[in-house]
Amino acid sequence: QSISDQFEILELIGRGSFGNVRKVVRKMDGKLFVRKEISYISMNPKERSQLIAEFRILRELKHPNIVQYIHHDHIPEDHMVHLYMEYCDGGDLGGIIRKCRNNGEYVPEEIVWSIFTQILLALYRCHYGTESPPVGLNNLFNSNGDPPPSTIDQRNVVIHRDIKPDNVFLLKDNFVKLGDFGLAKMLNHENDFAKTYVGTPYYMSPEVLADKPYDPVCDIWSLGCVIYELCSLHPPFQAKSHVQLQEKIKEGIFSPMPDHYSNKLKKVISACIMVNPQDRPSAYQLLQDTSVKIFRKDLEFKYKEIALREYEKELLNRDQALLRSEEDLNSKLAEELDYQRKAVEQEVEEIRRGYQNEFEFVVEKEVETRFNK
Repeated sequence: QSISDQFEILELIGRGSFGNVRKVVRKMDGKLFVRKEISYISMNPKERSQLIAEFRILRELKHPNIVQYIHHDHIPEDHMVHLYMEYCDGGDLGGIIRKCRNNGEYVPEEIVWSIFTQILLALYRCHYGTESPPVGLNNLFNSNGDPPPSTIDQRNVVIHRDIKPDNVFLLKDNFVKLGDFGLAKMLNHENDFAKTYVGTPYYMSPEVLADKPYDPVCDIWSLGCVIYELCSLHPPFQAKSHVQLQEKIKEGIFSPMPDHYSNKLKKVISACIMVNPQDRPSAYQLLQDTSVKIFRKDLEFKYKEIALREYEKELLNRDQALLRSEEDLNSKLAEELDYQRKAVEQEVEEIRRGYQNEFEFVVEKEVETRFNK
């Protein structure tokens, strides 16, 4: 049985330039996944190379706030690759923004901070090649915090390059995951800056738009634009043409955020949307912000609660399995006892019949003897 045969297609949930995106269910356990069906027959060598790079990136990017790669299935006869990913059942951030805009509502600041923090944690994993250390209670209000990694394995450093609301996926309890690394770029060594023009214009940094070399802080710009839109319900830079949009982004001037958001939040977002990349904070520096630290600590508690619930669920499953085993054993013992009882009853019946036959034979002989006298 092929990998594709292990899944049942439920519905089409999206289309890309090289194929469809479907929601599928694994027949074995009923678990939901997303399957990206990628046709490479019309891809040029560069695009095929990018596809292979995406698989490598996805395999190595393991983080609670990054959409999990499951596996991929190559179907050479159809020139297709099926990429199986974790399914996030809450939609994406773009849907939340559109819903709030249509209903005339705003996202509560507490949720904004939580989403901002979770995307930051995902970007730290991308930009530093490792997870950020947990927040210690001793340095919760210390602006310095833990130092960044002294050595960074550049083979694991990734620039996402296409952070936008539609690529931030939602789960229950306001958990979010960063996904769609189709435009991601891995840095091979410290001074290797990407130079390829990619990404979504509304959230694209000035250096990327200008086709200049760029580094991981281009993702920080995009993150700032996404969080600004989450608060204001529209992108920071809007224009009728690509040229006008490019000019506005280069100027870096945007409308103030709604008044009901705190100055602290406005200041952090403004720091992300600085035209000069050198003026932007890194993911590490943003994670040292006191407000971010508080939400990081809150997330750590939530993850521990989830882990505890999973452990309790595992123990319950074990207890139920043991109970089922005990019930199965008792059932088998009952069946065995019933079998033995029936065997004994059959044996007793056969002995009784034997005695009865023997008795009848003796009586018959005795009667016959007496009649013959």
